Amino acid sequence: MAQSLISSANSFIVRSGVSEVNGRTELNRSRPFSFSSSKVGKRQWNKHSAGLVLACLGDSRRSSPPAATGAATASTSVKREYPPAVWNDDVINSLISTYKSADVAEQEKRAETLIAEIKGMFKSMGDGETNPSAYDTAWVARIPAVDGSSRPQFPQTLQWILQNQLSDGSWGEELCFLTYDRALATLACVITLSLWNTGEEQVKKGVEFIKKHAERMEGEADNHRPSGFEIVFISMLNEAKTLGLDLPYELPFFKQINEMRETKLKKIPLNVVHTIPTTILYSLEGLQEIIDWDKIMKLQSKDGSFLSSPASTAAVFMRTGDKKCLDFLSFVLNKFQDHAPCHYPLDLFERLWAVDTCQRLGIDRHFKDEIKETLDYVYSYWNDRGIGWARENAVGDIDDTVMALRLLRLSGYNVSSDALKTFRDENGEFFCFMGQTQRGVTDMLNVHRCSQVAYPGETVMEEAKQCTLRYLTNALDNVGAFDKWALKKDLQGEVEYVLRYPWHRSLPRLEAKNYVEQYGANDVWLGKSMYLMYNVSNPKYLELAQIDFNKVQSVHQKEIQELQRWWKSSGFTKLNFTPERVVEIYFGVAATMFEPELATLRAVYTKTSIISVILSDLYEAQGSTDNIMLFSEAVKRWDMSLVDRMSEEMKICFKGLYGTVNEIAEEGRKRQGRDVLPYLRNLWEVQLDSYTKEAKIAQAKYMPSFQEYMENAKVSMGLATIVLTTALFTGDLLSDETLSKMGYDSKFIQLMVSTGRLVCDTKTYQEKQERGLPSAIQCYMKDHPETSEKEALDHIYSLLQNSLLELNWELVNNREMPETCRRLVFNTSRIMQLFFMERDGFIMSHLEMQQLVRKCLFDPVAV
Repeated sequence: MAQSLISSANSFIVRSGVSEVNGRTELNRSRPFSFSSSKVGKRQWNKHSAGLVLACLGDSRRSSPPAATGAATASTSVKREYPPAVWNDDVINSLISTYKSADVAEQEKRAETLIAEIKGMFKSMGDGETNPSAYDTAWVARIPAVDGSSRPQFPQTLQWILQNQLSDGSWGEELCFLTYDRALATLACVITLSLWNTGEEQVKKGVEFIKKHAERMEGEADNHRPSGFEIVFISMLNEAKTLGLDLPYELPFFKQINEMRETKLKKIPLNVVHTIPTTILYSLEGLQEIIDWDKIMKLQSKDGSFLSSPASTAAVFMRTGDKKCLDFLSFVLNKFQDHAPCHYPLDLFERLWAVDTCQRLGIDRHFKDEIKETLDYVYSYWNDRGIGWARENAVGDIDDTVMALRLLRLSGYNVSSDALKTFRDENGEFFCFMGQTQRGVTDMLNVHRCSQVAYPGETVMEEAKQCTLRYLTNALDNVGAFDKWALKKDLQGEVEYVLRYPWHRSLPRLEAKNYVEQYGANDVWLGKSMYLMYNVSNPKYLELAQIDFNKVQSVHQKEIQELQRWWKSSGFTKLNFTPERVVEIYFGVAATMFEPELATLRAVYTKTSIISVILSDLYEAQGSTDNIMLFSEAVKRWDMSLVDRMSEEMKICFKGLYGTVNEIAEEGRKRQGRDVLPYLRNLWEVQLDSYTKEAKIAQAKYMPSFQEYMENAKVSMGLATIVLTTALFTGDLLSDETLSKMGYDSKFIQLMVSTGRLVCDTKTYQEKQERGLPSAIQCYMKDHPETSEKEALDHIYSLLQNSLLELNWELVNNREMPETCRRLVFNTSRIMQLFFMERDGFIMSHLEMQQLVRKCLFDPVAV
């Protein structure tokens, strides 16, 4: 009998993945799981090993497991109290949206049209599509004919000015009114018309507009002053005075602007201006009295422009007659016919923001090929010192650089964070352009987003994160989210979301829902004048995102109802020791692996998660070693005949596990083309062994070391079992070799379970202590008696952050897992970071979590 018991125990320990290391029972992670057979190889055995297993199973000295007594032995831990379920059938049914089939068909047809149109937008991206700039057109219109005749070189631009004055007498973008922008454009136009001695009536109306609105500029936010405004406005104001235009030159506010200009000019080191590309090149038309034109020509861009600015390039041409300047301007006018834009080209800017827009709105899966081509284009111009808004820009800017760094990195391109060092001053602060200290909310927001995709050891990314965190927090507290470079629909809301839900806890569907509400289809940007980006801010993106979100949400709602039926049919409603959290658990996977074609994946993930929670609670609630032993043995044998000896609650749990795993195995066989049941059973045996150890530790009131605790707690978290089961349904065929590389011992899985366990313990350790259970914090304090609770907590947070950085690297660089499997692993970590950002969001289902569930699963967006 003893030999039989040893043989049985030997089989259990090998199949459960348990081994003895340094006198401690641990999981055996060196042996890969296999679909092919449930047989196990021979293993060296001794009495000490037998003793370990007997201790784990309960030393009953019996060859067969005992019958359950029905009443568990009293547990030494305090029984956990669970709040009632929030999402019962009545609540769910009252929230689920209903659409008429005709409406659904119409919306799907419209979505197909929008997808085709947006694909066309991507394919047509050239040098950047934007609106006319009255300011730049006025400067180009100044150029006299090169043949010496008394007419403009580009007469069509003069006609455009005459024909495009707005009804209030101003020039500029009609869509949005900014006094600074309108005044600057209007002054440029009236000067050009006066120089050509034409449009007398238009000049009169333009002058009246400036006089009427001059003082209004003083009350407008400085953050909305166009780039280089004080340089070019005062220069033109002086020119207007020589032309005799009737303007309020002595206005106190104009004097303030002039003082700002003088202060700025004194700070400009001319030796630097003439030798190193800086943003001064963008405003040369306002610096004509101090520029050495021979020297400045050395900084001309390859395309003939000066920092892609038609106005600046026109000013240089009128001073130098440089043919490359004229060729650039002729090319621009050939493209835009009768006007000039604010910038040309804008090819990198346009492409990066179009990709980012699709990703944040949650519609990027429809444009995978187009996004790949777009990012290939950007990568071909990537420079480790940063990039600008155009391929030929000699001056990089932090906004385009960090957007490219983040998007390229997450798409698998090899890009270095060293590019950020270009935009850091001696105090460690980050700025937008080299040589300038100006910062805006949008560029600092994008730096902050970029900093969260850091790899281990990237100091500059951590510095960027801390710098931008301070800046954005202060921006919200002090002046709101006004910005120097853009006018956006809800920039403040964007900042608040990113600060509340950083990338590691921002689930894709939540970000999409929020950005659908925040996205401005008519957002505008500010350079020297206001400009639009048609391929970035476009109603088509928004309309598709609205339709697509609601369509996906309706799929998810049907799945919730199916899962509720499964919960009931499994008899889990009769269990009084575990909470009902079907919707909360489903929400996590639905908000991350949300695509309609991943329906089976979501169902398997949710069911496996629920059973993991139930069995964890069962092993804690039973308290009796005999009961635990009986249940574990039944799972090991995969034998329904043992249920008759179980208590009613144990019967429900075993039948639920048995039926669900068999169902999953059958579906897995169809997907993978071979029997996966041995693989799934092995996962559950390892999982239950970890629960057994936890129960033993609780009963013994034993406080393990930190390492000992983590070894088992990472398994008992259940995340590995959930993910390794669900991976069979990602759509990838997974060989035994692939599965072995993504098993318990793989670094990626280890990081996932570590981050999940650590964040959980930081929010539940006090409650665990009250219940007599160990946590990472308490175990660390045991190892380091001199450490305070706060110091231990800080240490755990440090371990968590370091692990999240390593997780980033694995997400991008791990080539042993297919892409969807990598998403599954990474997103599971994100789910944990969200649910435990303040407390146990799974169990407590507190108000914020309820709101997030509603936002993602039940509240549609208005179309």
